[in-house]
Amino acid sequence: MSQTFFVTGTGTDIGKTYVTSLLAKYTTERGLSTAVMKPAQTGMTDPMNGDLGKVKAVAPGILDIPLELACPYCLQFESSPHLAAELSGIEIDLTKITRAYHEIKAKFNPDVILLESAGGIYVPLNQRQIMADIPAALGIPAIIVADAALGTINHTVLTINELRRRDVEVRGVIVNRVPDEPGILIRDNLKMIEKFGKVEILAQAGTGKGFISDLGLRHIF
Repeated sequence: MSQTFFVTGTGTDIGKTYVTSLLAKYTTERGLSTAVMKPAQTGMTDPMNGDLGKVKAVAPGILDIPLELACPYCLQFESSPHLAAELSGIEIDLTKITRAYHEIKAKFNPDVILLESAGGIYVPLNQRQIMADIPAALGIPAIIVADAALGTINHTVLTINELRRRDVEVRGVIVNRVPDEPGILIRDNLKMIEKFGKVEILAQAGTGKGFISDLGLRHIF
């Protein structure tokens, strides 16, 4: 039975693709067959050089999933997915995304599926639905990628609470851009996220250095 996680973040350029690639490397190196899915990506001129290609470069052992399943909506204009789709003359259909997910499960039977969101949970898919509707529709838990810097407590706890309000389980937080020797501010940020978010910090990632602490991942994989 597949374990599936919706990897989202507290905002754009927070490091979701980097963390997704580290998660995929972590699982494949432990012998878990792993599929990675990007339901919608914008700014795509060459699909093979998008986020899925970046994950593959770090975790070459992930399953080779046809692009139409791994990325149901690859859109050229770099913007929120709803606008990129509108400029392409289409509308993103959540049903197409859920069908692709279930087809991946049925055809490849992976041990782990990682779905990486575009931006944060309130990024629109269309005029009616947002990113948070994907894990809600699939009934899958989320892992939140957060920045280590000042302001992260507010952004992270708001994201946690909104997902829970939508009945999406939050399995934990991975904090990105943690320096080798974090100072009192960053150490306190992590402590306050756990306290007010009532959530576990699963791992800490350093910029370009991979996971510098990953003890919490052992609780879910």
